[in-house]
Amino acid sequence: MALIMILSAVGIGSYIQATVKSKDSQRKSDINQMIKAIESFNNDVGRYPLSDTSNVIRCYIMANGVVTDPSAPCNGKIFVLTDGVNTTYMNIPSDPVTSQNYPYVSAGGTEFAFYAALENTNDKDILRDAQNNIITYPEVSCGSVPCNYKVTEDGLTKSI
Repeated sequence: MALIMILSAVGIGSYIQATVKSKDSQRKSDINQMIKAIESFNNDVGRYPLSDTSNVIRCYIMANGVVTDPSAPCNGKIFVLTDGVNTTYMNIPSDPVTSQNYPYVSAGGTEFAFYAALENTNDKDILRDAQNNIITYPEVSCGSVPCNYKVTEDGLTKSI
């Protein structure tokens, strides 16, 4: 009986760790897909989508090659409406944990940052300070937990 309990405890711990790593892999994949979508958007429009005050992606409406509304609601998609023709780049994914989200920041359309909250505190992509403390990004909210992962137009943030 004791042996079964020990094996169960080890198995549950391994299962939980695998689940955490799986959700973090999904987060990284989601952000990479969104980056590809907004890079395509940038190629077509000439700048990145803007964000609103809640750090949500806004979409564009264009007429005759001119952006007439740079802050149209995206309604769960990354798109541009050009002369009445809708080009959808992707559906915006949700974080695997419903109380969390992927903040997006772009004030001028020339640069951007996506954020996430990774659960595996040993993940190699989490930024740490000189004392090995995890760096978080208090300027944005990932929902119920602080953001600790950031990717910009230059790639993964590896230093402060």
